[in-house]
Amino acid sequence: WPSLPPQLMSPLSTAMARQPQKLDRNSVSMALGAAALRVTVAQGGFAFAAAPCSSAGHATAWHTQWSLQGSSTISARPGPSSMASASAASSGAAAVSCALVAAAACSRRGRSRGASTSTVLCPSAAPGRRVAAAVRATATAEARPTVAMLSGMRLSGVSLAAALEMQCAAAGADYAVSWVSVNGQLVVGSHYVKPAAQGKCAAFVKASESFQVPSDGCSGPLSTVYHLGQAICIQDAGSYKQLKRKDLAAEHGVKSICFAPCGGGVLEYGTTTVAWMETPPNCPVMPKGEIRKAFEDLGASYAMFWALQDGQFSVVADYTSESWAKDLLVSRGDDKTFCSESRGFKINVGGSEPIAETANLGIEVRVTVAESLTLQRKALAAEFGLKALHLMPVEGGVLECGISDQQLTGLTLQAALKMRCDSAGSCYAIYWTETDGMFSVAGAYVTPERRKALRAKGLTTDFADASKYLTISADGDALVSTCARHGTPTFVANAAATETFCRQALAGVYGIESIVCKPVKGGVLEFGTSSGPETATWPDMPPCPDLPKDEIKRALEDLGAAYVIFWQLRGDYYEVTAEFATPEHERAIWNRYGEEDTFASVSRMFALPADGDGYVATAARSGKSFILPNAMEEPSLKRQKLAQKFGIGEVYIVPGKDGVLEYGMATEIT
Repeated sequence: WPSLPPQLMSPLSTAMARQPQKLDRNSVSMALGAAALRVTVAQGGFAFAAAPCSSAGHATAWHTQWSLQGSSTISARPGPSSMASASAASSGAAAVSCALVAAAACSRRGRSRGASTSTVLCPSAAPGRRVAAAVRATATAEARPTVAMLSGMRLSGVSLAAALEMQCAAAGADYAVSWVSVNGQLVVGSHYVKPAAQGKCAAFVKASESFQVPSDGCSGPLSTVYHLGQAICIQDAGSYKQLKRKDLAAEHGVKSICFAPCGGGVLEYGTTTVAWMETPPNCPVMPKGEIRKAFEDLGASYAMFWALQDGQFSVVADYTSESWAKDLLVSRGDDKTFCSESRGFKINVGGSEPIAETANLGIEVRVTVAESLTLQRKALAAEFGLKALHLMPVEGGVLECGISDQQLTGLTLQAALKMRCDSAGSCYAIYWTETDGMFSVAGAYVTPERRKALRAKGLTTDFADASKYLTISADGDALVSTCARHGTPTFVANAAATETFCRQALAGVYGIESIVCKPVKGGVLEFGTSSGPETATWPDMPPCPDLPKDEIKRALEDLGAAYVIFWQLRGDYYEVTAEFATPEHERAIWNRYGEEDTFASVSRMFALPADGDGYVATAARSGKSFILPNAMEEPSLKRQKLAQKFGIGEVYIVPGKDGVLEYGMATEIT
């Protein structure tokens, strides 16, 4: 079970650190937002059982044991379920409970640890819906402390899709829904339905999209989990009075539902086959941070969760990216994936296989498929064109992701190169791919400002152009090779003065200063600055946003988007830090207006308030994606007239890790 919300623990930890033997019941009950509070003194410690929401009547309890370590450190571990019975104290309603064991430091003060107990009941300490107020009151320093501290990081795009599908598999659920807060209402942000559970289950999820639940207070399981950050499991959804969709659940045969905090919102997953007897289901929680790292940082094509069962690791959940699944279908002619074929493998916990080593050592391990001697699935990995596996130890097991031979191409590659230069302030970008142990340039981009500066110096080519004629050994110590082999970014501050940099002479000729290499799907993305004023200056590794390349590919190649924009928070406003327009769209604008400006480039003139109610700001705050059917007819869009000029129709707003991605389709230029 998750621990008690840090916001609620703050006054308690302070009290226990200063006077652990004189805890104030009133301050404790207010901090917990308790309608009723039982205090028990035993074995030199204190136990609290509280009923936070007198109007909720939840079916199951949450509880946590706490102990004081040192002078002020609080640690948590699962508490005994017997404490749950102490929570129903007023109106006969609340069954949500918490058990708090605070080890009083009485022994350090010469007090005995007697076994006698005393109980005090404090009714109506914080009646009704004061829980939400208590949470907010104890965390005024953060804009959204509940989101940041309780629910972990926010997911979107392929990372969210992976988390939903994998949580379904791990829990044996038929569907998963991500609820996010938009303008004070919890609404459906994204969802997944297992292929075998289509029909009534899909209809239930579809109907749920029309529901909105106030995020303020504890009026039901959704808002309670959102505020308190603790999971709730409903064994019989069709008869649970506090569930607004109970009739819908009964109609579509949804038996049990679990609600858990997730990335600034609530993750709901449920079953239509058999009622869950455990609360919540005994399954690992998918590691959101590692899933995001896999797809957004490492450019992975899949993710698998290996759990330890009976002395062996086996796959309990997996996800294959939509783009790689499509590529495999075309190249293989069947629906098999590396994940589907890995499910039958068992790996001994004490062996030298990389999965076991990752779990035993507790460190991340990167495995080069061609060089590995202990990888059981080496032949299988080679069959599916995998270059490397990246393994991460997580709670409950090991998360594996893989780097395939799937490469960036076409418009996706053009956008990735240009937008990286935009966001990093670099003057060039190079995409390196490996074939037969050698890296070569598969694509390059040089900014117009850089071309102009070079022409002023009498140069007609750039560092990126000259690099196209070179190859780099994948086994060497070059910047590109090291980045690819270890799966981590590499950086050189002064390329022209670094003797170990294999292109040192070229860097000197073209005035290249700093260079960064980052692992991306299918290879390595290199980008750098010059000594001139046309680029940024990097004293060390620059903070570059992770551009969601899978979403960019979907936009440009699947949906036929005419432009892509990346919005980032700069102070109190969201501003465009990277943009791309397709050559076809640029030609249409030139033919109509005789100008080079596009909808994407002119959008740079706009600064969108971060606390406003616009689509970009709302998407960033809530984690919910938006689709505008026709931007030219959208009065709430500040750039409506701009959309009319450039013929922008359907627009997608997709929140991401480091900003918000926007892309749209062009209809006609009026």
